[in-house]
Amino acid sequence: MKIFKSSILVVEHNRFLVNVLYRTLSKEFSVTTAANGFEVMALLEKGHKFDFIVTDLKLPRFNGLELIQLLRNSESYHKMPILVLSNSGDSDARISCLENGADDCMEKPFNPLEVQAKIKAMLRRVEVRKSRSIDDLKKQFPGLESLN
Repeated sequence: MKIFKSSILVVEHNRFLVNVLYRTLSKEFSVTTAANGFEVMALLEKGHKFDFIVTDLKLPRFNGLELIQLLRNSESYHKMPILVLSNSGDSDARISCLENGADDCMEKPFNPLEVQAKIKAMLRRVEVRKSRSIDDLKKQFPGLESLN
């Protein structure tokens, strides 16, 4: 039986950080990398599917915030978990990311194992949401049968 790994897209232009994240995350996930928002759009146009995006905020050509806004306005990716990695120690920048659709932000430098743990936690929540219909909840909690 083949076990499918969640597909993670790492959007980062710093090759050192790409390598660190790739080595850490590829142990548990299928990892694809892109250096900027244009590469992300090319991957999506070619039909690549991702379960999660980790993006730098300061990307060349089109930044992480613009990428988040674009994804949140997309039919296919509007609910996908997005983690932002930012050099900015500025609280306003992190707030802006969250208000524009990021699910979480981490400041650089970061512990790659913490990035991995955050991804796993967010993916667990997404899976729980996908698998929990009202009928599933009614089976699990018989007291809910009276809900209509």
